[in-house]
Amino acid sequence: MARRRSKTALRPGSKVVAVEALGAVPEGTTGVVKLVDGFRWTRYWVAWDTGEWMGSIDGASIVAVKGYEDYKRERAEAAQRATDAPVAVAAIGAAADAEPAASGGAGGRVPEHLLERSRQARARVAQRSA
Repeated sequence: MARRRSKTALRPGSKVVAVEALGAVPEGTTGVVKLVDGFRWTRYWVAWDTGEWMGSIDGASIVAVKGYEDYKRERAEAAQRATDAPVAVAAIGAAADAEPAASGGAGGRVPEHLLERSRQARARVAQRSA
């Protein structure tokens, strides 16, 4: 019975680009997949255009040439979201501090008895270290 492959899976003969530096192979170097190996962790043997062969390359380190522009765009968007995230988290934290919940701390999401248990545990640790 033939194994089903995803449409994005790389196959022998696929042209790929390194999306990170792999030893002596710099990022952006192109190559051709020569062998696909592994059951749960798929690894690739790649013949790079620099003349080097490299094995046990994780799929996260290479991408198909035709998908390289999409990969770069997605990576730029993820970096933008990461820089925007601290601002959003700070705004949420400021809003939570401005409106304390009636049922206790942490926006009312954590039951008071658990918060008290945590306070007592911190006090015990502080006594031991003193």
